[in-house]
Order: sequence, then structure tokens, then C-alpha cells
Amino acid sequence: MLVALGYGTVAGDDDLFPFGPMVQYAFSIPPDGEIKSLFMEAETAAGARFEVPIEPSYVGIRRAELEGQLTRYINNPALLQEMAEAYARLHPKAPRLTKLHVITKVITLRDRRPAWTRNVVRVSWSVR
Repeated sequence: MLVALGYGTVAGDDDLFPFGPMVQYAFSIPPDGEIKSLFMEAETAAGARFEVPIEPSYVGIRRAELEGQLTRYINNPALLQEMAEAYARLHPKAPRLTKLHVITKVITLRDRRPAWTRNVVRVSWSVR
């Protein structure tokens, strides 16, 4: 096993995982680049707005799945209805959701330090 791990580390790629490196997160951000992170906010009938974890125990889907299919959700916002229904089913005592917003948080760096942050709404849905 150690030989396979050593070979995978030196000459392997993700196809050899778990004996090759996981390079999907191995990237660097330029000193004056941007860091982007997806999150979800919900609104309730009472007008409260809060962040909803993008996790199966909250909305029935993982953040990585949403990120991978984001274009699909942008093209068809009604798909967010399933997440609202999952939230209601998983949290029956929670306030009813009226809207869902999928948002990208963009942190702009200057000399490797956060200079400013902005949120970009990618897709919204009024819950039925």
C-alpha cells in the first residue's frame, strides 16, 4: 500500500485516488484575484432572511452538487422548489420559506488581503 501511495503521489493523478493526489482543490489565487464561495439565503413569511446551509440535512443537496449544476438552476429556477420542500420536510417546526436565493460571495484581494466583498445573486425562487 505504501508503494502504491508513493507512486501515486509522485506520478499519479486523480484517476488513481485514493493513491493519487486530489488536485481538485490544488490551485492558487493570484495576489490580486478573487475568492468565490456559493451560499444560500432564505426568506420567511415574517420577512426574516437567513443563511441556509447547503447540506442534505437542510435542503437535501450538498453544496458541491449545487455548484456543479448551478447553470441548470439558473436556467430553471423552479428546481429550487425541491430544496424548499426538503427544508420544510426536514424542519417541520421552522418558519415557512417564501423565497430562496443562491448567492456567490466574491472577495476581491489586493496584495493577498481582502479589499472588499460583494454578493452576487445567481438565482432566486419564490416558494409555492
